[in-house]
Amino acid sequence: MEKIPDLNELTIEEINAILTHKWYLSEKAGYDVGMEFTKDDFFKHHSKKWRIQQIQKDYEKQKEEILKHKYYLSQKRGCEVDIQEAALDWINSGYAEHWRYHTGPYENRK
Repeated sequence: MEKIPDLNELTIEEINAILTHKWYLSEKAGYDVGMEFTKDDFFKHHSKKWRIQQIQKDYEKQKEEILKHKYYLSQKRGCEVDIQEAALDWINSGYAEHWRYHTGPYENRK
């Protein structure tokens, strides 16, 4: 089992997921269950599934960006560019890093 992080080690996304979980647990219990209990329960029982869902969302967003890049690259070259070439160009030209850290899922984390 993974180490349960301290509250100050969590990302904004993790904190929001834990706060949502806290609301559900508190509603079920009929009282405020507290942040530490909720955090521990979230990491013991729910974080793995939540992370998989986050990775899937990031993948879908990234795929959309690559498809946009494919369109613009095809327009620029005057011929159809395949998805693999577009993805490599998207990465090598710096668009991937910019998207990830400035407009994508990890905005302002770098």
